Amino acid sequence: MAIKNQQFNKYLTPLGHILFWMLLLFLPHMVRISSTGVRFSDSVQNRLIIGNLFLIAFFYINVYIFYPLIYKRKGLILYVVVLAVTVFLFVRTSFMIERTYFRVKPTEIENLTNKKPAPPNQEKARKRRHKEGYFYFLLFPYIFIIGVSISYRIIRDSSRAEKSLKEKENENLKTELSFLRSQVSPHFMFNVLNTLVAMARKKSDLMEPSLIKLSHMMRYMLYESNDEKISLDKEVEYLRNYIDLQLLRFGDDLLLELDIADSYDDYEIEPMLLISFIENAFKHGIGMVDDPFIKIKLAVNQATNWLEFKVENSVSPQDSARDKASGIGLNNMRRRLELLYKDRYKLETVLNGTTFVSKLNIQLK
Repeated sequence: MAIKNQQFNKYLTPLGHILFWMLLLFLPHMVRISSTGVRFSDSVQNRLIIGNLFLIAFFYINVYIFYPLIYKRKGLILYVVVLAVTVFLFVRTSFMIERTYFRVKPTEIENLTNKKPAPPNQEKARKRRHKEGYFYFLLFPYIFIIGVSISYRIIRDSSRAEKSLKEKENENLKTELSFLRSQVSPHFMFNVLNTLVAMARKKSDLMEPSLIKLSHMMRYMLYESNDEKISLDKEVEYLRNYIDLQLLRFGDDLLLELDIADSYDDYEIEPMLLISFIENAFKHGIGMVDDPFIKIKLAVNQATNWLEFKVENSVSPQDSARDKASGIGLNNMRRRLELLYKDRYKLETVLNGTTFVSKLNIQLK
């Protein structure tokens, strides 16, 4: 969809230019016919075409040469002088071409002005006034084009500056997200390796299946979590592998309630976003707790496309004295939520006595 929009915008600007100049070329004819019902003569039409071609050339010269190269770099005074000289030369050249090759006959002047020819003794003075008046008549459209061209250039520059700023912000966002993701992996590995160390000390037969589970998770982290979005099914599979790995360690010592559907078709989510809840639940929900428990629930409301994720776990009374590094995962996740799902998520974390509850709602579509 983004590629199609870029291709459409690529042709939209030239199309707008063509339509604008077509309107400029044909507007005098439409006004003439609608007001009098008579079209211009060939010589008058040719004069209008020549004049408009000079206006079009002047427009693009001002937009792409005078304004950016003279006004922006040399200043206003030189810019005004160059404009004045250029307009004078364009008007004089246009006037000379029209007078030389497309001279208007007296009868055509009479038809245009609805006035009868002046007496012979006044004809010379009338021609001089007509010549001066026609020169100023040619001058006014250039003043209009100066205003239009400057406005167009200012809007164009502002639009490009805004686009460049957004692209820079997006690059900064990607860089920050990449950094946050890179923090997830070491944090995760720190917790899992502690689990494997405990198994190795016990010389547990579960060491091999644990390593297999870990290899599946590493594959996900290395090859799939670099995408901007990942299938929710794959994210759930990753969570299940992590939970299974932890259960190999704790076994019956932990009461686990898992309420996760088998399939979440057509939904995508930021990779490795939900794991922080479950990591913290296993880290702080088991240990100096008499009856440790963890409850995990994940569901998607198909009517509203909101993901509902809830984790409850037991905590020890001394949990307030936990190490400073224990909150890295959740702080990381909070920042990623703010960057990726701003105004489209709700997060609540509550400590109720010896039970810690985390609730996360995300609008996926």
